Amino acid sequence: MKFTKNQFIWLAVLFFSCFLIYTYWETVVSICNTIYIASQPFLVGAGIAFVVNILMSFYEKLLVKFIPFGFIAKIKRPVALLSALATIGLVFTWVVFTVLPDLIDSINTLISQDRSAINNLINWLLKNKSLQKIIQDLGGVTQVRELINSYSAQLLQQIMNGLTSFLTSLTSLPSTLINLFISIVFSCYVLAGKEKLGNQVNRLVDVYLGHYGKTFHYVVAILNNRFRNFFVYQSIEACILGTLCYIGMRIFDFPYAATISILIGFSAMIPVVGAYIGVTIGTILIMTHSVTLALLFIAYVVILQQFEGNLIYPYVVGGSTGLPGIWVIFAITIGSALGGILGMLVSVPVAATLYQIVKDNVVRREEAKAANAIENND
Repeated sequence: MKFTKNQFIWLAVLFFSCFLIYTYWETVVSICNTIYIASQPFLVGAGIAFVVNILMSFYEKLLVKFIPFGFIAKIKRPVALLSALATIGLVFTWVVFTVLPDLIDSINTLISQDRSAINNLINWLLKNKSLQKIIQDLGGVTQVRELINSYSAQLLQQIMNGLTSFLTSLTSLPSTLINLFISIVFSCYVLAGKEKLGNQVNRLVDVYLGHYGKTFHYVVAILNNRFRNFFVYQSIEACILGTLCYIGMRIFDFPYAATISILIGFSAMIPVVGAYIGVTIGTILIMTHSVTLALLFIAYVVILQQFEGNLIYPYVVGGSTGLPGIWVIFAITIGSALGGILGMLVSVPVAATLYQIVKDNVVRREEAKAANAIENND
């Protein structure tokens, strides 16, 4: 195989670059970290722009449909953009001012609980026949107490670490607010001229990637479709689940109905495992009032999950991402290990994109193989 002059130059540059990276690895990592930190506001801004664009496009269609005047074409973009930002801001404010008071109240209740209440809880648990069998299987009361003490110490340490991180983040609040402001401004600029920006990117791709440009556009189209479908349909699903949870909790007079319903709704954005995170937090909150109510709440949510998962979820979400259930669980597990909650959110549409690309490639190869077989037979 003979190399052309350009191919030889590219190989030489690649080899030299790898040699420099290997030799000055720590310096390269430091430079990459600096670039990543500097670009964080713009990466966050791109994420904000993607989410806001979904609402903005919806508002633009409403404006054109219900206000059929010529001048609306000139002002629909700024009006839709401001409406989308206002909607997200109002929802965020409502969630914060609804959830925070109940969380503070439950923490104060936990702190003010006297030892007699805790002892009554322990005695109630020990008198439960089903739990007695489990305790015996675990090695008796002494072993269970040691396990509780051990896990309590670990939980307390995690809470203290979380509080320390929170207090530390308060010291960097001004820089965080500045970065957030930059992100929002950047997202507004992107959304205001998204068509022009898209055309510029397409021209660059077509010029510099050549015949690979078609593949690039194909991958980006699938990625955009999967992310958009995921966020739209999961948001609808989360709203439905949160609303049903709130209605049921109000009917059965569970405490913290609004707060727990919001937490379950937001956590339901994470497929499969998300709702259980909200249920766990909700159970802990209700236990500050009554253990019996907490157990009844768990039973209610299990029934609600079965009803919603079998009757509503298939029609609302269905195959919006095109990813089978087993791969959803796999993607969430990998995503949580790599990026925590954000990784769990992003992992599903990314995995759905890879799944669709591989699926299309397999279909093309099978069709080509079948066509070759027909030609050979002829």
